[in-house]
Amino acid sequence: MSFNDFIGGYKLGELEEVKKAQTVGTDFSELMRKYETVLDTHIPDEANFVLHSPNITEVLTSDEINSFLQVTQKYEDHIDYFWKTGLMFSSLIQNSYNNGYNGFRLNTTLLPGIDFMGSYIVGEEKNPIDVTILGNGALGVGYEANYSMFTINGDAGNGCGLYARFSSFTFNGRVNFISRLEMSHCTFKTTILDNVELLKKNIPQNKGNTLIYIDQGKEVKVDLE
Repeated sequence: MSFNDFIGGYKLGELEEVKKAQTVGTDFSELMRKYETVLDTHIPDEANFVLHSPNITEVLTSDEINSFLQVTQKYEDHIDYFWKTGLMFSSLIQNSYNNGYNGFRLNTTLLPGIDFMGSYIVGEEKNPIDVTILGNGALGVGYEANYSMFTINGDAGNGCGLYARFSSFTFNGRVNFISRLEMSHCTFKTTILDNVELLKKNIPQNKGNTLIYIDQGKEVKVDLE
């Protein structure tokens, strides 16, 4: 399937993000073939993704990753779209970071919720992987991430930061956690006061975690329960 086949059928108002993919100078045809294979291959769960998915070797810039992300909306009716897309893009982020790129900006405002975005990614202590989600983050954002920084400018779904280590999460939208999370040496920040009590109940104590409320630009440390 060609790139033009992917963008065919979009309404004019929906093409603003998608058309950027035509200007980044990258042929996505092989990557799209791999993405289709990921969607149609039986993978028992996210832990088996690396074993069962095709080898993702492409190295893209942040703009190219975001442009390719917009195109995936064509497959949102696929039963596995939500979690396999997130894992696929986590692989792309890791590849690009390993090749010297950072500062990834992913616009999800036109997309349905995508799970496990930024999961399993591993940065370095002095140069953490920097991921900003411009829109809502669905389930498991930053799942098992290490030395990574996440900023979510929309609402955050359940399991954000689960099993993460040495990472930070900044919430500029509503958080929605339903059970106590397991993570260590992580920092959680929020600009919304209503999030503070829920975060206190979900961030474990005595594991090096920190909670900060950003009050009009001033960071205030909050004691965990």
